[in-house]
Amino acid sequence: MEVISLSYNQNQKRELIMAHYTKPIYKKEINGDKIIKHGQACADYLEFNFEINDGKIQNLIFDGRGCAFMMASTDLLIKQVDNKNIEFVLDFIDKYDDFVKNKNSKVSENHLREMAIFKNVNEHPNRYFCATMLSSALKEKINEQR
Repeated sequence: MEVISLSYNQNQKRELIMAHYTKPIYKKEINGDKIIKHGQACADYLEFNFEINDGKIQNLIFDGRGCAFMMASTDLLIKQVDNKNIEFVLDFIDKYDDFVKNKNSKVSENHLREMAIFKNVNEHPNRYFCATMLSSALKEKINEQR
């Protein structure tokens, strides 16, 4: 099997972030139950909902408003984890968190796929909270429901 490098230059990172900020794929109005989170260091506002069926996270959607980092990271995370096994989701979130928190992380960019574009958010502490808003809240809610 051929390994494909998913390294992005600055322009590609910017384009990917802006594409998921301006036209998020998984942003939908949430009717009924929703989980609400507020930004720790800014005015980001996130609503999300999901189901657990047969050990998988399914129908993960979000609504809200916020900066490009929050909106894009939320949309891209959903792309990576929706309809996946809970253990995969928790492992992915842990690896993503380690990757964006630690400059010397051993987590492979290839493992994180497009989420690797947030590698340098640790250089701006408030951006870290924006880029991990859904991941931290989703992990918390999954663990509450176990």
